[in-house]
Formats: sequence, structure tokens, C-alpha cells
Amino acid sequence: MQEVEVKYLLKKYESGECTEAEKALVESWYLKYRATTVKTLSEAETESDILEIWSALEKSAGGSKRIILWSKLAVAALIVFTLSAMLYFTFNGGKPQKSKDNLNSLSKAKQIIPGTDKAILILADGTKIDLDDKANGQIANQSGIKIEKTADGHLHYTVTETDKTKKAGISYNTIETPKGGKYQITLPDGSEVWLDAASSLRYPTKFVAKERKVELSGQAYFEIAKDKTKPFKVITDKQQIEVFGTHFNVNAYSDEKEVLTTLLEGSVKVGLLNNDKGNFIKPGEQAVLKENKFQVKAVDVETVVAWKNGDFVFENEEAGILLNKLARWYDVQFVCDEKLRDIKLGGKISRSKNLYDVLRILQLTRKINFEVQGRRIIAMP
Repeated sequence: MQEVEVKYLLKKYESGECTEAEKALVESWYLKYRATTVKTLSEAETESDILEIWSALEKSAGGSKRIILWSKLAVAALIVFTLSAMLYFTFNGGKPQKSKDNLNSLSKAKQIIPGTDKAILILADGTKIDLDDKANGQIANQSGIKIEKTADGHLHYTVTETDKTKKAGISYNTIETPKGGKYQITLPDGSEVWLDAASSLRYPTKFVAKERKVELSGQAYFEIAKDKTKPFKVITDKQQIEVFGTHFNVNAYSDEKEVLTTLLEGSVKVGLLNNDKGNFIKPGEQAVLKENKFQVKAVDVETVVAWKNGDFVFENEEAGILLNKLARWYDVQFVCDEKLRDIKLGGKISRSKNLYDVLRILQLTRKINFEVQGRRIIAMP
């Protein structure tokens, strides 16, 4: 198993929010290793200890159905409440077991690498520019708008207007990330946008109207440049978001049941498309749009934007949704057995790991196995 970092379980432990099973597991590890130096466990040793601890938990907790899987553990870090090199996955199922089945099939996933900085830029005249193939530096100049590609996967717009270019009309560009891609863009007003895999953003090459408006499909994180005279609007196929200067995340994939808008800083107004009424949300809150109805709830924003920072973080997430995220990032297709879709999972792992590392962890549970057929993967009990 690969090393990963998980800190929020310890935060739960310190704040007294752990379940009895989680609390017992942390304390069992501590008691077992407190007199030792830092020890790196092999995969076999780790799996053996998982079973041993689970057995102890079943005896003391009356057979809880909650599963917790851990990878390599740094004991000294545990003692000082810094659990690096640790991963846990939970779901409402049964007892963990050593998963030897389908390992030959699973090994094929070692060749499936994670996503990278790649996108297609579509100019107003229909010209398509593959940003992955383009060299760094200036790639286009549109009516006084200079477009540059930087070395760190970043598209940057700079306004260099003259009296002549000021008379030019508004044109629109679109940036699209494929499955297995991501990209960052600086808009003409200085706003920063991070696009996740399988997403697109349509925007004007200059903001000259009374409002700054962009259209989003998929997921993006926004840091909006402040301009009280020109509100910034994000339009999806179901909702509109109005802001003046703030940081927020929008998850609006067409194949998901909900549209999620999460605020990190400032204030935003979220409403149905073409409807002036809306819900104001505060930092730390998320507006959930489902079947044309909004629900506002408190969330852990660090978990929501973990994708932008290079991690997968799942908190009590349905297996079907989790596999959708993996499919977009690794550019694969999952065929998921209906019996697995409602299983709840939680955990954290770097998005820089290859797909094998993620599937191997999931396959350590009793009810999830994978058969890898090229880029088509069957998830089954």
C-alpha cells in the first residue's frame, strides 16, 4: 500500500467527535506501539493488524459494521497526533479481509496514470489549440488580449488594448479539460479559475458589460477579483451564482444528481437559472441544488476543495459517486454493480497515485472487487 496523509481523523479524535469504533482503533494502535520507535509495516503486516484490531473491536463493541482500513503507519507521528503515512476507508458493510482475488486483473491498472495539466482552448473564430502540445509563451493575440501559456499548466490573459482594439466587439473563448485533465486560467479581469477534469468554461476575452459572466460545466474553483461595479456571475445549466469578490467551488457535472456550491470566503447568492431570487450562503456553507430545490448546510471546505490541492477526500460518500470521480480523473469507465452504489466510503489519498493504488485499497474490503479490462473496469461484490 502506498503512503498517504490523513489528518482529519485525528482532528475528530482530539475534538471528541470520533465514533466508538474510530476512537478504539486510534487508541489500539497507540497502545500497541507506544513503547516502540517508528516502524514501517509491510502490506501483509498491515492487513494482519487490521484483522486483529477489527476482531478486538467486534468483541468490545458488539460487532460494529463499520470498517476501517489503514495503510503504512508512522507511530511516532501518531503519538504527537500527526498521522502521516496513514489511510482509512470506511463503509457500511462487513468485516475486512485479505483480498487476494482478482489481483492479476487489478495489476493491469498499474499502467493507468493520473490526470495532468491538459486542455483545449477554443478561440472565438473556432480555432482549437491543444494546450498540452503548445510550447510555453504567447499562443494568441485577440484584439489587444494576449494569451500566454505558463510552465505550470496555467493560461493567462493580459489586456493590452489600444484605441483601435477598444472598438472591437466582445468575443468569447472556451477552455475544455478532458477526462484525465485539469487546468488553471487567469481571466482578463484577474480572476483565477481552476478547472477539474471533464469540465469547460466559456468566458469573454474582456469584461466590458455591466456584469462579468462566465458559463461553467463540470467542476471549478474560483478566486474572483473584486470589482463592486461589476458583479461576477457563474452560469450552469441549472443555476446562477452572483458574487462581487470571493472564493468558492462549484460542482456542476451533468451526470451527478446534485449541483454543489461551496463558499470559502466572502458572500455569494445562489439561485435557479433566470430567477432573481436566491439563497445567500456564508463561508463554510454549501448550497445543494437537487430537483430545483436548494438546501444550505455546513461543510468542511478543505474536503470540498481537496481536488484542487491534489487529493481525493471522501466523507461518507456513495461508492457510485466516488467511482465517477475516479473515472473522470483517470479517464476510465466504471461498470458498477447496483449492490455497491449506496455503500458509504471515507478516506483520503493523493491524486498523483496511479489507479492501481486506489483500487487496491478499495479491494481490501470484503464486498468490493475489480476486474480491469483495459480502460473499462467492472466493480462487483
